[in-house]
Formats: sequence, structure tokens, C-alpha cells
Amino acid sequence: MAIFEPTDENLSKAGELIRQGELVSFATETVYGLGANALNPEACEKIFKAKNRPHYDPLIVHLASVDQVDDICKEMPTKAQQAAEAFWPGSLTMILPKKDVVPDSITANLDTVAVRIPNHPVALGLLQNAKVPIAAPSANPFGYLSPTTAAHVEEQLGDKLQIILDGGECDCGVESTIIDFTTEPPELLRFGGISQEQIESVCGKINLGKPVLERPLAPGQLASHYSPNTELIILKEGESAKETDGKVGFLKFGDQNLNINVDQTEEVSLDGNLEEAAHNLFSALHKLDDSNLDVIYAYEFPDKGIGRAIMDRLKKAAVKL
Repeated sequence: MAIFEPTDENLSKAGELIRQGELVSFATETVYGLGANALNPEACEKIFKAKNRPHYDPLIVHLASVDQVDDICKEMPTKAQQAAEAFWPGSLTMILPKKDVVPDSITANLDTVAVRIPNHPVALGLLQNAKVPIAAPSANPFGYLSPTTAAHVEEQLGDKLQIILDGGECDCGVESTIIDFTTEPPELLRFGGISQEQIESVCGKINLGKPVLERPLAPGQLASHYSPNTELIILKEGESAKETDGKVGFLKFGDQNLNINVDQTEEVSLDGNLEEAAHNLFSALHKLDDSNLDVIYAYEFPDKGIGRAIMDRLKKAAVKL
């Protein structure tokens, strides 16, 4: 059993493991992370191996406070400072120019680095005990469904970890929003827990980036990602599912219903609440994917607020390259 309660003793032990170059999984408000000392290339290489993650996909560096940004970034533009004041700690990741102290291996040899301050007591407790920045993608095999509980991590990567710090279910349930502040106007590279509308209310107009097949500027930009093993089909409003002899799963939002027989339904929000749906999204997909189904159906989510982050995850989960 690799799952541990985040007691002071266990946080201290986990921080020591980070300093020793080992991996630790920990809860954040978005999803569970797989962390290593961001300034230690050999330690970060263990992340790529554990996840089977390609090196062209950069990692996010987690910090304990805004004061640490100057340690790893050359500058923090005015709009980035405004966003930090509004949304940190929280589920916003910023792309900023990096200093040489940041290993090229975790930034895919780019001259930028992705940074954020998580808004979760377990993540912050680990950072404070480790006393170093922590590079941490989601704690799952590359391309698969993100983990939002400690049990998800143990099921997928437990044999590769000494410690999973259990912080309960992740509040937000989808990964952080990623904004590139090295461009003007800033560019949104990944929808996440902070909505486009919220960002623009602070920073003004932002441009939207596009999914890529390789060489992303930030995590989560790849066209295929967050995928269950079971086929996922997204339906437009009013569209009918195809009759099948196989077992059917349904990711239900609000009062939606399928026109065919459903073997298993997972409801992400009974009353159509998008924040609740985001919180439950990956847990529902994990349950459906573990149920020996032949296909999972989901209808499109509203194109607003965190609904865009949900649709981003579903669209990428439905793509098989």
C-alpha cells in the first residue's frame, strides 16, 4: 500500500524523498501529480519513465510561493503579475521565459517553463517540506485518464511509488488552465479550472492556441490525450446513438438520455452544474472504463466557462491516433 495520510511526519518524509531524487504522488486541487525535484534532471527522468511520457511534452513546475518565480524565470510580464494576484494559488499555469537553472529536459529544450502555485494543503505542504520546486505532470500513464483520487494513482502507478499523499477527491477535477504570457496578447494553450472569461476579466483579450500532434509548448496540447481504453463517442445535441450488440456506457449530464439501451450510466451532474461535472468527470470515466463496456457515449457540454475544459478533455479522449 503506497497511500499515506498527509500527516506532518509523512509530508516531511515525502519532502525528503523529493530532495533525494525520488518520485512522490500528491493531491492538488486539479488532479493528482507525479512529482520530482524540478532542478534535478535525473530525478525528472524518472517521471518520463514511470509515465512512458515522450520528452517532447514539457512538465509543469509547481512552486510554494510567488517569490520563487524569480528563481526559475527571467521575467514575469505585467499581465502575468496581474493573473498571479487574481488566481494564485490556483489552477492557472503560466508559460514564462526560463532561467538556465531549469533543466532543458523538463521543458522539451524550449526557452520557456510552465509554472503554477497549487491551491491544495497537501501540495503546498509537500512543497514547503521539499524546499525545492517540484515538476509534476498528472500521475497516470501518458495519454490515459487523469487521476482524481489516490486510488486512481495506486491502480495505475502504485508499483512505481513509495508514497502517494492522499488528499481526497480533487476539488476541481480537471487540469489547470495554461496561458502563454511570452506573447502579446497572451495565448490560451489549454482550457482548465480557470475559465477563459475569468482570465480575460483580468488580463484583457487572449488568443486561443490549437491542439498539436507533436512538439507542444505546454502539457495537454496534444490532439489525443486523457483517453480511456474504451471507445468514446461524442454526440451533438439531438443526435442519436447507433444501435449496437455491445455493452454501452453513458456519461450523463443533467436530463440527457440516450435513444438506445444503456448498460451503465455515470451521472456527472444531475442538475446540469458545470463545476460539479468537471469535479466528477474523470472519476466517472474511470468507472465506465473499468466496466468492460464496448463503447461510451457522451453529449457535448455547453461552450462556456469550465464547460470548455470538459469538452477539451472529451474531444482529446475520443481521438485515437
